Amino acid sequence: MAGFGTLLAMIMGSGSVSAASSRTGLKNYQHVFVIMMENTGYNLLIGNPNAPWINAAAGKYGLATSYFGVTHPSQPNYIASTAGIQGADSDNNEILSVPNIVDQLETHGKTWKAYMQSYSLCTDPLAAACGDQLYERKHNPFVTFADVQSSPARMANIVDLSHLNSDLAAGTVPDYVWISPDQCNDMHGRSTAGACNYGNEQGLIATGDAFLSSTVGAIMSSSAWTGNSAIFIMWDESEFTGAGFQMFGDDAGCCDSVAGQGGGHVVALVISHSNHSAVQSAVSYNHYSVLRTIEDGWKLGCLGFTCDTANVPAMSDLTGPKG
Repeated sequence: MAGFGTLLAMIMGSGSVSAASSRTGLKNYQHVFVIMMENTGYNLLIGNPNAPWINAAAGKYGLATSYFGVTHPSQPNYIASTAGIQGADSDNNEILSVPNIVDQLETHGKTWKAYMQSYSLCTDPLAAACGDQLYERKHNPFVTFADVQSSPARMANIVDLSHLNSDLAAGTVPDYVWISPDQCNDMHGRSTAGACNYGNEQGLIATGDAFLSSTVGAIMSSSAWTGNSAIFIMWDESEFTGAGFQMFGDDAGCCDSVAGQGGGHVVALVISHSNHSAVQSAVSYNHYSVLRTIEDGWKLGCLGFTCDTANVPAMSDLTGPKG
């Protein structure tokens, strides 16, 4: 367990940089792209013929074989990835007055933008859902932070995913890019009838795989794909089980997750521009680890549980040598 000082730093969102997190082997990234997918366990994807791009990427780039969601349901995993804490551990709309990745990025002169697919269907930027559940606020962590909600300039950095291709083409992609596909493309599905229904598991996997192939391909063929740039692709938690698609059967976790309340075993892929060899890591990681890896590479400090360097390792073995 972490000591009192570490726990206090987690609660307060300390901005200090520990000796361990300052080591020179971590990258100073040109661009970081984070793509969060949904509700699909590791064993449902690896080896699945309906996910050809994912399996090819797992064999060509970096694959974390012991990666876990932080908890269930969705929203706290998104908060974990951007603030190093779990929030209220529900999918209800919430407002959190906590230090977050936006604060760190702006303090250190880094630019950022969050690309949310189907966000343009919202007439209210704080809506819980838009477009018949295509967009869900629970998959957009940035609007949860009080100091983002209260800032028109920051809210303007939350845009529809359709802006990504134009930004890539114009060479105006920010340093930090977050991408949330909508519920037809993130493998989550929705309660309405049709191909995007929850029950169409293999169809959703195939659609999500095609989305990743197209989106990552666009990034890697752009001028933003240079130097130490990296793409992190994670699934927020393992799949639904049981009637009504409301229960989760896998509660495995690591890295400061509450014992027995983890988010389950999921896939995490790391694509590094400056590392061209396939690599697998069996080190236990979760969403805190991705955040810590970004923080360490840019020397942003630490947030919440990313300050616990003893239990939340950076993913330096998957980002490759400093280029």
